[in-house]
Amino acid sequence: MKIFTPPALLQAGLIGGTCSRHAGSLKEAADQARVLTPLGIPPQRMLHLHQIHSDVLLSFSSADQCSSFSNQPCTDADGWVFAPAPTGWGATIITADCVPFFVWAQDGSAWALSHCGWRGVVQQLPLKTIQALQACTRQPLYCWAGPHIQTCCFEVQQDTACQFPPQTIIQRKEKLFVDLNAAIRLQLEQAAMEPERCFFSYDCTCCDKENFFSWRRDHQRNMLLSFIYKP
Repeated sequence: MKIFTPPALLQAGLIGGTCSRHAGSLKEAADQARVLTPLGIPPQRMLHLHQIHSDVLLSFSSADQCSSFSNQPCTDADGWVFAPAPTGWGATIITADCVPFFVWAQDGSAWALSHCGWRGVVQQLPLKTIQALQACTRQPLYCWAGPHIQTCCFEVQQDTACQFPPQTIIQRKEKLFVDLNAAIRLQLEQAAMEPERCFFSYDCTCCDKENFFSWRRDHQRNMLLSFIYKP
């Protein structure tokens, strides 16, 4: 199994990234434990949500909040904000072509992780994720758009294309394709993020069958795990 992660995330003292498909489908918490435990991450300290392709973020600032939430049924939402981030707690999302979007403070004192499907990007979830952390810390922020479907494969119809900025649409003959990285980059500019602190994966989940599950390619509900944990 590979874990795709930007070095700056690890340098902040956080453990996280996106797991390759070699670990199997990690949709369920019990399956995720097989990956997390060998990394020294206690699975019972990882929070889970019910993703609904929204712009809803859940916020936590203490271990007590995390503990209380872990004993409740999964909440409908698409992202996490931990600020300040409690030690010994983390959270997960799952994807299969959508963008796992990571944001973190330089010193690891705060972080956020969101599930950005194309609907989430249209609703400016990347921007809202960054703004949520900006409101909580003065530390320099970094971000990474992890492995997702790329321009080569993300063909859409006109009704979807018209929801994105024109400069993020590529036309090849009669077909339209969306560049999610370009759409996210525009939101990072709006948030005044410094380009040198913004990282993008260009691994295509649809093209790379060796490393990734893809809903677009396979039409099966196999899921990749993305996570952040603060030791």
